[in-house]
Amino acid sequence: MSLQVISVRTQFMLLHDSRNDDGIKSFFQDVHELYIKILLNSLYLPGSRITSSHFDAKVRALARKYL
Repeated sequence: MSLQVISVRTQFMLLHDSRNDDGIKSFFQDVHELYIKILLNSLYLPGSRITSSHFDAKVRALARKYL
């Protein structure tokens, strides 16, 4: 399990069996960029649940790419 803390209210948790530290780091960097794009959306309320299927698909694709 790996955890990245973005702010007091935002954390990304990754459950994995991989020992690829570089891949995990790259995964978190790219997910953070996706999250920033969500925050820039004027329709998104910061701190609320992200329900976008597009966001979910992108995160899953990044997991396949890096892990």
